[in-house]
Amino acid sequence: MTTTQTDETAERTCYLPMWDEASEEFHNGYLIYRTGDPFFVRLEIEDWPAPVVAPRDVLRDGVTGRAECLSKPDTTALRVQPSPDGKYVLFGITQGDLLLGVFRTYADALDKHLAGLYELVPEGEEMTRIDWDFLIACMCARDSK
Repeated sequence: MTTTQTDETAERTCYLPMWDEASEEFHNGYLIYRTGDPFFVRLEIEDWPAPVVAPRDVLRDGVTGRAECLSKPDTTALRVQPSPDGKYVLFGITQGDLLLGVFRTYADALDKHLAGLYELVPEGEEMTRIDWDFLIACMCARDSK
């Protein structure tokens, strides 16, 4: 776990070992969390074409039960749920109704990392931490493409 801090915004990167459910291939996974965008976590998986952005509550709820965020047909989203034995958490990457891939990671490692994210920004304090200038700049950059 690595934390960097600039002014009022901290970024934490947490390492997650991940396995592709279809091929059993190992991948390095990273959760990236910015306190300036406190509702969302980026999931980056080695050799996966693009990061997946999901609410941190979806990850937390997915440790003990099925949780997912919805996506537009042209964007990726995440479906999270515990494995039948509870040892792992399954990450289903979706695009609309299409399941693109399923990865698993250790439930206890994910739970530990999520606890650290909620220490950085406790539940209910998210609105006071939002970096509005950064978010507006991102939206303007996206709209100009």
